[in-house]
Amino acid sequence: MDENKKQKNANKIIVIVVAVLLVFGYIRITNLNTDVQTLRTENSRLSAEIQNLRNEINAIYTNVDKQLKEQASLVSGIDFILGNPNSDMKSISLALTVIPKTITDDMQLFVTADGNTVPLARNGNEFTGAVDVGLFVDYDHYPLLTIQTAEETKTEYLENIHISYLFSNYLPTLQADMTTSSRFRDGKLQLDATFRIATKSVYGTAPVTFTSFTLVEDVNGKEVSRKDITDEVQNAGDVYNTQYNKTFEVESGDELKIYVIAEDSLGYIHKTLAHYWKKSADIGENAIAETVFGGEMILDKDGNVLYGEKVLWG
Repeated sequence: MDENKKQKNANKIIVIVVAVLLVFGYIRITNLNTDVQTLRTENSRLSAEIQNLRNEINAIYTNVDKQLKEQASLVSGIDFILGNPNSDMKSISLALTVIPKTITDDMQLFVTADGNTVPLARNGNEFTGAVDVGLFVDYDHYPLLTIQTAEETKTEYLENIHISYLFSNYLPTLQADMTTSSRFRDGKLQLDATFRIATKSVYGTAPVTFTSFTLVEDVNGKEVSRKDITDEVQNAGDVYNTQYNKTFEVESGDELKIYVIAEDSLGYIHKTLAHYWKKSADIGENAIAETVFGGEMILDKDGNVLYGEKVLWG
């Protein structure tokens, strides 16, 4: 009996010790969790402070850069107005007023934009004039100011005047894409796709909208199908969605292009690639081939490219 009693007491002591250890363990784990949470909070706070510091440094750099440019500038003041597009809808008038920092009796000012150079007329300390700028000037192009005196000629790009791709303010835009599931076997490509066309018209003095839409398919640069989809696209409004299911006879190495051509009310032609497919010879029969979407290209009525690269168009 004494041995059983001793064993029971020992068991009780063990249970009490284990319980105490569990309590201390729980307290320790709770404290560790609190410490971890504190560290996470502190890390988040430090990350936020670092980001704020970066923002402040960037703001300082921006402000210093602006001040350095202002100090180095040839002008103390400049104002400009972009007018309405000219009647041919290919250019726009840029009117400028420039006040040079240093003024002499013999100085002459000229401004060059999009290949056109015009003199600025003097009125006191101000020089004014207007130059025609094309609607399709490339990015990173700015008007160039030239100041001539008997002693020297100085120039400065007017980087505060943005003249790149002004057409986006006056012409509608076209987008098209396909979300496809394709199967290629035995020289046949089955395309099952959700086909989407999105358009955005421009409403100014007179609205500029799309007047026609054509769906074109070609294989290796040879047109295999052309369909007028004007009515269904226009009836859908700004966004047209439909299912596209078609089988093409193609081989490895062939290129399939599906694109949309739209003409706007000013006569400009807009072209955008909705789907491009090419399967190289070393790709397995059931592998997914290369597919690419293309950006919008704008052409004049004679087919001259005004905007957009000829990527994948051949």
